[in-house]
Amino acid sequence: MTAVQQKLLGRGASGVLVTACGCLGPCFDGPNAVVYPDGIWYGGLTADDADAIADHLVDGIIYEAKRLDPPAD
Repeated sequence: MTAVQQKLLGRGASGVLVTACGCLGPCFDGPNAVVYPDGIWYGGLTADDADAIADHLVDGIIYEAKRLDPPAD
């Protein structure tokens, strides 16, 4: 989370929030992230993925390498 925040600050991004949460459900795929309002899920993230997540948040580029299907209801 900190790595993504640092990438966003470095880009001067505005209108983007990175927030922590307790549990998204699929812990076995973690660390996880969900980008809203797109509803795109990512799993198995590391600090090395921060640029790609920032790309999604700023430019809307989906990071297919770590994309997950949303958990079933």
